[in-house]
Amino acid sequence: MSPRTALLAALLLGAGACSNDWRTDMWYQPSLRPEDAPRPQPDRSVPLGAVPHYESRDDTEALANPVAPDARSLARGQALFLARCAPCHGPQGHGGGPVSRYFPPAPDLAYATVQARSDGFIWGTISYGGKAMPPAREGLSVRDRWDLVNHVRFIQGRVHAP
Repeated sequence: MSPRTALLAALLLGAGACSNDWRTDMWYQPSLRPEDAPRPQPDRSVPLGAVPHYESRDDTEALANPVAPDARSLARGQALFLARCAPCHGPQGHGGGPVSRYFPPAPDLAYATVQARSDGFIWGTISYGGKAMPPAREGLSVRDRWDLVNHVRFIQGRVHAP
């Protein structure tokens, strides 16, 4: 066998042993599929924009409402209520929304049992859901949820229009 043939054979064997992981174009990059879980956070890390984390609405019962029920808060709360809550609780908050025909009916927000709950519990119910209510926090800031609490208190007659 000539040296030239031996060199060619060595190159072919060496090239065949190479993997394709050296490529840097996006086609060959590793990716996460939608069903893959996100990576766990490192120990003692704090995410940017971190807020206190609660496990359920029961953990939020002692929270005090930091947002005053002024005209701006009530107007924002009413707009959010009509967009997010009225399909179940009705436009006036007394139940009977169009979704209530297909699911368990949503309660009247002026019931004495709802009025007796703390502002923090109502905020937690909006954030984490209740027995038949799904969580409604997605797309709502903390301030938006407190504005909704103020509007619920307005429906109950506990907050007067400014």
